Amino acid sequence: RHEPSQYNLTGKQRPVGAGLWAGRVGRRTLRGDMGIIRFLYGELSHEALVQATFFSSLLCFIVGVYWMMRSLKDSVFASVVGLEYQPQAKMFSLVVVSVVLVAYNKIVDIVPRHRLFAVICGAYSALFVATAVMLTSTTHGLVGPDGQPIPPSPERWLGWIHYFAIESYGSLVVSLFWQYLNSQVNLKEAKGQYGLITAGGQIGAITGCTLVVGSKRFGVPQLYGAGGLACLVSPLIVQMYLCRFPPDEFINVSSRSAPSSAKKVQPGLFEGLRLLIRHPYVLGIFAVSALFEVIATILDYQMKVLGKAAYSSTADFASFMGMFGQAANTVSLVFSLLGTSFVIRNFGLRPTLMLFPTMLVVVVGVVYFVPSMWCLFGVMVAIKGLSYALNNPSKEMLYMVTTDSIKFKAKSWIDVFGGRASKALGSVVTNTFKKPVTNLMFYGSLVSLAIALGLLAITSTLGRAFERLTASGELIGMDNEQGEEEKQPLKHAAAEDEESPKA
Repeated sequence: RHEPSQYNLTGKQRPVGAGLWAGRVGRRTLRGDMGIIRFLYGELSHEALVQATFFSSLLCFIVGVYWMMRSLKDSVFASVVGLEYQPQAKMFSLVVVSVVLVAYNKIVDIVPRHRLFAVICGAYSALFVATAVMLTSTTHGLVGPDGQPIPPSPERWLGWIHYFAIESYGSLVVSLFWQYLNSQVNLKEAKGQYGLITAGGQIGAITGCTLVVGSKRFGVPQLYGAGGLACLVSPLIVQMYLCRFPPDEFINVSSRSAPSSAKKVQPGLFEGLRLLIRHPYVLGIFAVSALFEVIATILDYQMKVLGKAAYSSTADFASFMGMFGQAANTVSLVFSLLGTSFVIRNFGLRPTLMLFPTMLVVVVGVVYFVPSMWCLFGVMVAIKGLSYALNNPSKEMLYMVTTDSIKFKAKSWIDVFGGRASKALGSVVTNTFKKPVTNLMFYGSLVSLAIALGLLAITSTLGRAFERLTASGELIGMDNEQGEEEKQPLKHAAAEDEESPKA
């Protein structure tokens, strides 16, 4: 070994003890950084961090594509069909996604889980690219042969198709991600991983919204085409994940302790609907997911009506919606990194579930007394940001005490059908009171307040049921040969924490 030089790079003599002092400072800094990580996310193994990185990257592309398309969706629909037809579009989307959901449940029976991303994302990729081509048409697109915008009309079918495609993508592909993730992780590690994974989704969302803010420079059809191509990245990430975590080598902790029947997805087009109706616990998850969407739909339409009045052109309104997406997902990103895992681990799931509807009661009251565009902008930023960073991860953990049939079949009905049904219900409210705008602001706020109070009571009951199920070690959805529900232990043993997840 060579003795360390007494001189630095400039030729001056190094102070005595400088190297020792620098080493101590480096070690203290490293210990401090690890202490911060443990404080925010708890004890996570190296394999758990690697797994979280894969899923964070996957969610980044899925949500990034969705938010780019979502930010374009309303501005394109307003220019092609007319914003006044949006409530009807949300109601019709319920029928469309119901058909898509039935087809998806059939695909789940045929295609292996890890191949679902290739099939679903490939289909949406082709659809988005085709939409991009049609938007450049001088007959069906945004601009006519004379270079002027084509007048909006409800008879322009491209606007309806693109709207339904984006709505179903946001429900189906995001739901597929959480279905797959919930089948791969255990409860203990999920409390630390979900914050990091959600943060990846928000990075993608901010990127997608930022691209839409520059829609004048890039072009709306070009952004649609880019989104279609980006859909193909998700299956590649899943394939890389499977190479890193081969199914035969890595076994999920909860998979080891649960019976094999708990990991089997029962076939049937309406199996998920049957499980949803049969189990009150699953119905509670449905209520938590759906009721918030009713409130969000009402507040979202209120903001868009005032925003469209202030920004009349397609590009300006798209930039406004892109700015909204940037703000909401920035809030979500910051909270995902600093607050999600910390809050869930230290306060427990039940108080965390109740925290979000409590905030809804407060912000709906603010909108009732201050019904302005920028007030609604701030309120929507707050509830969307905390919904993605806090409400969604805590809601997803409720599936940890269920079988894979519920995770894949019932959850698809909850996220896709329930999400569309709740938005359709919210659209009934906005369509009823949309004129004059004063009625929309007054009655829409009253309905939102009533639903928020009901949601607060439901989350309290559901959180208490989750604590009981976790303590007793029960799995919701386990049926014996006689068809009666039986209880199976969930052994979240601390001794098996170092086991890596199953792919």
